[in-house]
Amino acid sequence: MADDTIQQVYMRITQRMQDCQKQLAQIDAQISANQRETRLAALTKREIQDLDTSVPLYKSMGKMFIQETKEDLLKDIAQSAADAKTMVDALEKKQKFVKRDLDDATANLRDIIQSAQKNKK
Repeated sequence: MADDTIQQVYMRITQRMQDCQKQLAQIDAQISANQRETRLAALTKREIQDLDTSVPLYKSMGKMFIQETKEDLLKDIAQSAADAKTMVDALEKKQKFVKRDLDDATANLRDIIQSAQKNKK
């Protein structure tokens, strides 16, 4: 290949690698946030279950709080934990795909560099 073509391919592959690395960082942050949400829901559920049903419980709604029954609050917490778990599973699948794409780009870059070195010899 000509040097200009190799350089263009090299630039495209390095750009793709950088994009993949950015996506992986974003996915990792999202996974961490959702895992934190799951742990927080489990902790809150455990604390609420220990309370008597006569204790008034409140749920945050924007800038105000609404009184909820213990059962409704536990349902909301369970739903929140399930949503976070589902999101983590989806993000982990996406993470595998992006990692595979990054590995492919790295292999392509390695091949381009090796072929460029062979052409110079």
